[in-house]
Amino acid sequence: MVKLSIEKNSKKPKYLLLADSITSQIEQKQLVLDERLPSVNKLSAHFNFSRETVFKALNYLSEKGIVRAVDKIGYFVNDLSVETEFKVFFLLDKFTPFKEDLYNSLISSLGENVKVRLYFHHQNIELFASLILDNLKNYTHFVVTTYIEDSKSVQKVLNKIPPEKLIILDKYEPNVNDGCGMVFQDFENDILNLLKENIDLVNKYDRLVLFNRKNAPHGDFVQKGFERFSAEYNFKSEVFYNFSPDYFEKGTLYITIDAYDRDMVEIIKLARKSEWELGKEIGLISYNDTSTKEILAGGISVISTDFKKMGEEAAKMILEGRREHKSNETKLILRNSL
Repeated sequence: MVKLSIEKNSKKPKYLLLADSITSQIEQKQLVLDERLPSVNKLSAHFNFSRETVFKALNYLSEKGIVRAVDKIGYFVNDLSVETEFKVFFLLDKFTPFKEDLYNSLISSLGENVKVRLYFHHQNIELFASLILDNLKNYTHFVVTTYIEDSKSVQKVLNKIPPEKLIILDKYEPNVNDGCGMVFQDFENDILNLLKENIDLVNKYDRLVLFNRKNAPHGDFVQKGFERFSAEYNFKSEVFYNFSPDYFEKGTLYITIDAYDRDMVEIIKLARKSEWELGKEIGLISYNDTSTKEILAGGISVISTDFKKMGEEAAKMILEGRREHKSNETKLILRNSL
């Protein structure tokens, strides 16, 4: 057996003493990459610890990625970088420029002693479930975005993760075990409040139109806020689920949420064809800011959340060990189109 020893008279829990002993041997190169550790029974007998304590120590090291478990064989050294404080499983629905900002912000905010592994589920519940369930013992924290229609299955999978390890981003997920963290967009109240705050500009228009594409995962929440605003201020309003030139009228404020900005582009093209100026004869608000929207058609007004801030908040929850539910900062960035 490798010469493992533990610190005497320490106030640390026994499982951490055993974990420290193993990492110390790795640092001293007494244990090398892919080397098999002594069995649970041998470690239990050697230190006079219960098997439960030994398993707890090995699971702790497994979550940090220092060791890996091989079913029915044992535990092996998996990483020589034992200074890693946390190992984070980061699961995104898809890769977009906004999610890239989120990822980069999380990485930079966590610092050097945290390892992050990135996965994608592409809004497929089977892939979502397998990625999480196959890695439950391999990470200290799970940071997850969802946007999957099968909400019951999503909740069932998320509830397999110990809540103190789970942080959900971007979309609020109800009915998840208490104790997890969430940083989410409050789509319904965001559009309601932002339109209220800019009522003087909205009042320039006689009619409001929301293009709610069926493939927009947040569309139903945006529509609820849009309808609440229209009812409260007695605006003539309509919701369409596809684009047609027949919906194009002077004196209308259009709001588009299509991730590919197809509706926004069609409105700009029709405005040019009709020789109507954005921000005067018609208005336009798009979701999610890009550098293109800053200059396109003199500037497109956008409702946009701060994905960098979202990544920072998730990192703080990991580093500070706190868990809370909070809505992310979302702004209406005013440009010529409104």
